[in-house]
Amino acid sequence: MAELSDDDVRSLVADLELDEGFDIFSYRPPGPVSQAFLNNQRDLTQFLMGPVGGGKTTTCVFKRILAATLMPVDKKGVRRSRWVVVRTSFRDADRTVLKSWQQWFPKNYPGSSWQGGNDRPVTHVLRWRLLDGTTAEAETIFIGLGEHRITEVLRGFEISGAWLNEADTLGEDALSAVEQRVGRYPARVDLADASQPRHRQVIGDLNAPDEDNWVYSTFMENGKPNRILYAQPSGRHADAENLGNLEPGYYENMIETQEDWFVRRFVDNQFGYSREGKPVFPAFNRASHVAARQLDPDPNLDVLIGLDAGLHPAAVIGQPTPRGQIRVIDELYLGHGYGADRFGEALLDLFDRRRYPVRSGRNYRAWADPASQYGADREGGELAWFEAISAVLGIAVQIPISNELSLRIGAVSQELRHMLDDGSPRFLVSPHCKITIRAMSSAYRYKKRIDGQFDATPEKNAASHPMDGLQYLVLGYRGRAGVVREAGAGGRQQPDSRIGHNSGSRLPAGSFDPHRIGIGSGRSRW
Repeated sequence: MAELSDDDVRSLVADLELDEGFDIFSYRPPGPVSQAFLNNQRDLTQFLMGPVGGGKTTTCVFKRILAATLMPVDKKGVRRSRWVVVRTSFRDADRTVLKSWQQWFPKNYPGSSWQGGNDRPVTHVLRWRLLDGTTAEAETIFIGLGEHRITEVLRGFEISGAWLNEADTLGEDALSAVEQRVGRYPARVDLADASQPRHRQVIGDLNAPDEDNWVYSTFMENGKPNRILYAQPSGRHADAENLGNLEPGYYENMIETQEDWFVRRFVDNQFGYSREGKPVFPAFNRASHVAARQLDPDPNLDVLIGLDAGLHPAAVIGQPTPRGQIRVIDELYLGHGYGADRFGEALLDLFDRRRYPVRSGRNYRAWADPASQYGADREGGELAWFEAISAVLGIAVQIPISNELSLRIGAVSQELRHMLDDGSPRFLVSPHCKITIRAMSSAYRYKKRIDGQFDATPEKNAASHPMDGLQYLVLGYRGRAGVVREAGAGGRQQPDSRIGHNSGSRLPAGSFDPHRIGIGSGRSRW
């Protein structure tokens, strides 16, 4: 199958997102994740990420409407709000988010006014009466950036909130720009009670992007307390959202016609890998293999260390549990130019900072790259790399019996594919080990050649050195015989969290009525 361009992908996804079964008075969030996103009126920035057909856009439509009811009243008894909906271009906005908006709120919606269009910003003002006798006036402006920077487009705008539609297609500056502008409308002097806080919020919707996208680094690697990313389940998971509003076989039919990278992002809702390469560990799944919180050293467990030598030394540190799980609790990669002595000292410092120093009496076991035993000037008294680092750490570093690449990769792959008797994964990594997580997700890869095929060996890059260390750790701990024996015997496989079914009928009628939310206490009736 010919590879789709980015424009082709966006066009296809836009068509797949459309749903004709709309009834404003029977809207119900498509699932628990969407419900949690909708109800969160506390955090400043909230993104909803999910598969195509997951109901993300519609959830954002109603989150914007709900926000309008939470504004304080002005001196005329009106709850006024002004939001901008940002897209890459007017054309993109017109064929995607504006279509979805108008399926709920058409141009002639009672009590509304509509201005603009035809490659110009669209402003739609909705008005309705609330239970407490006040009126909500929700002004929503749909803008396209085109060739302009968002700071230029928003110059002079005073807004209450913002919605970044298909947020991953916008630049990272879009988020910071709107975060700085929300909460400025209406003017405080126009409020009936100037001490009342003005509701301010930034929302976004998106399909899972590649890990190179700014959304990944912003929310997954450098998260902040007031920025929340909600991720829906895979479209083929038993808990998939919005299945009742989709045709039977919706995702199954899509999977049959699309490439793996497309299915990963747009069906399974997993961050994608660059199409310039293929992940070495496709079985790695962030949802199951990354711990929910930081893993701290357990004083009752052994410490395992996998070391990659050379000009770019790296270490991955783990602990085996009595049940047979390997937990990666730390990593160390400093880049180019660290010899064995300096790298060993950095490792000792890491052990001290994380409170599992070598002198603690724990049982430390370490394995290093077999190449680290060569290259020393024996007659001149020079130590090999593994000997030098052994001396610094005070640990007898071992050399695995085999350095066969396929065996090493297979050893880690087995850990990822299998689970324990209680259903938990056999491999778990602490969320603060960001290099390991990124490497296992996509950065450790087989590079794509000009002919469209992939290299037989992984690309040498910043991700490959920690991954080599991890392979030495797993192979050293499990042993060559154990890895080979399990490869032949199989083992208890990880359950495929992506498998689900699509047999539900349409979602039952809910109770969303824009005229009956936003009671005087400031809480919404949902």
